[in-house]
Amino acid sequence: MKHKNVKKENKLANFPQESIETVYKTLRGLLSFNFRFLDDTQGQKFSDLSVEQFYKIIEKLKWYSKENRSHWEATPIGHRDGKVLAVYQDFPSKSNFFHPKYIPAGVKWARFRLEGDQRLIGFVIDKNDVEKFQLNPDVFYIVFLDLYHKFYISKK
Repeated sequence: MKHKNVKKENKLANFPQESIETVYKTLRGLLSFNFRFLDDTQGQKFSDLSVEQFYKIIEKLKWYSKENRSHWEATPIGHRDGKVLAVYQDFPSKSNFFHPKYIPAGVKWARFRLEGDQRLIGFVIDKNDVEKFQLNPDVFYIVFLDLYHKFYISKK
């Protein structure tokens, strides 16, 4: 009579079904978020958020990470002609924020709409620089958390 090896069965049941080689093509091209340039001296701090606010932002980041940058640049949001991700050429001239000195020159400032007036402000790398320096075009570098739409002052 053969005995069950419960320990072995549990280990096999939880063993990954795929390897990096099999999922590489689905991972490549998905949007990633980088916090290297986060500035918590302007806008709001993640540590000041309620648990619910923080959870909602993380859920949005997870959702945005399911597609690539181009997808979100083309996806409409709101009642006007806005997009989920807007990429600006430069830092806006009308802003309650100032350009941090440590942010590299030549980046494309951008914003993700989160909910209502809430925005995630950061930058992406210009497509020409992506090729030249062999960088990932689908990385959004987070710089500011803007809960009150003060980064890009627009007429309402």
